[in-house]
Amino acid sequence: MSSTSPETRPALEVVNVLKQFKQAGRSELFTAVNRVNLTIAPGQIVAMVGSNGSGKSTLLSMIAGSQRPDQGEIRVAGVAVTDMPSWQRTGLVALVRQNPEHNVFSALTIAENFALADAGKSKRFNLKGAVTPRIKDMARAALAQFSMGLEDRIDNLAGNLSGGQRQAVSVAMATCRDPGLLLLDEHVSALDPTRARVVMEKTEEIVRARRVATLMVTHDMSHAIKHSDRLILMHRGQITMDLGAEEKAGLTVPTLLRRFEELTGESLPDSAVLA
Repeated sequence: MSSTSPETRPALEVVNVLKQFKQAGRSELFTAVNRVNLTIAPGQIVAMVGSNGSGKSTLLSMIAGSQRPDQGEIRVAGVAVTDMPSWQRTGLVALVRQNPEHNVFSALTIAENFALADAGKSKRFNLKGAVTPRIKDMARAALAQFSMGLEDRIDNLAGNLSGGQRQAVSVAMATCRDPGLLLLDEHVSALDPTRARVVMEKTEEIVRARRVATLMVTHDMSHAIKHSDRLILMHRGQITMDLGAEEKAGLTVPTLLRRFEELTGESLPDSAVLA
């Protein structure tokens, strides 16, 4: 038995992870993630940035369980999940995707979506009778944090919500389960700037209050700098830069870009920089 307590063991451990793909019409393999090592502490918010093809989305997919690494190990809250499919990680890993329509079931009410998310912990769900007073109270409390009035609409169909409202519901559902790790995959990039700012600020406020370890993939470097404890930059399948709180203090987007160019000899494309 391990002597490491839940409070001190890492929320995420990625150990020497490798992922390669076959490319159409080519015999050699493309290395998307090249023996990456990454550890995230409990309660820590880590932002991961990088251009398209840098490996960040592939790494996130392996942590979420939608892809398996060719080599290496992944542990969440001390549990080995390397070969565990995504549905078996439900109680450990929560994921909020980029597209608001992929995070909630439009044909269900907000309360029913919360009931489904809550049932994921036990992997049992029966819609009939699932929306209990406890579920409604949990939904109202979680949604009230966003100050959008959603706590008064829990019996409305999720399909009637705007994109920003859906993402608010998605973050509320993901965090109220107290997962071992929260994954945010460009979760505000599909929103207009005003809604993106509100949802991003509230997301940070909630995960800090609940001390949920978070790995946030984003193209917006200003968000990455402002809303994280630590900033990771991936390039060509590897972690090129890993900046802690002290190194990140006072950092600006232009300074970050210059440091990246100094380290790699390359410039990030405009599509990777949304200041």
